[in-house]
Amino acid sequence: MADNAPLDLVDGWLLCGGEGRRMGGQDKGLLPWHDTPLALHVARILAPQVHQLTLNANRHLDQYARWGWPVQPDAPALPPKAGPLAGMLTGLQHTTTHWIQFSPCDSPSLPPDLVATLQQAAAKAQALVAVPISIDPATGEPRHHWTTALLHRDCTPVLADKFQQGERRVGECLRACPWIGVCFERPADFLNINTPETMHGTPWH
Repeated sequence: MADNAPLDLVDGWLLCGGEGRRMGGQDKGLLPWHDTPLALHVARILAPQVHQLTLNANRHLDQYARWGWPVQPDAPALPPKAGPLAGMLTGLQHTTTHWIQFSPCDSPSLPPDLVATLQQAAAKAQALVAVPISIDPATGEPRHHWTTALLHRDCTPVLADKFQQGERRVGECLRACPWIGVCFERPADFLNINTPETMHGTPWH
């Protein structure tokens, strides 16, 4: 694909269906961070980048729906409390586009060019999965953000097969597809708010 070629439409799928175990079982997406629910931060970043944003939630559906985007629980055929992979499979089953951008609800500082950057990299590499990578400033080690991946819907059979085999680790499933890692310069863009300490002690970036 040439650099100026038009990109395909991409749907967005915001994963709000976690159990919030490290948050004492609270619905993490609805917890306030800088006076705004975590998931709403992410939704406002993703919505302008995608064709249609959907919130994937399994509780408090009415509260999520108040924000104006469609809300979809995990597919009923999937076992309950099966983790983010169940939400991703549900998204792949519902998307009307060839590509779908996923994000967890606890990454409120994603870059505004996330989708375009991942899609351009996937097209250039002829990959079906593009995964953001940031460098941990403390260790210098790369961190793969598997649940913030861009997936082509042709990945669905592979992920479904892995899921049926009992695999629940998103990274292990995505590695079974043709994938590429895409480095982003700012680690803070992939801030993950998943404990009470990070919720209350993390500054705005």
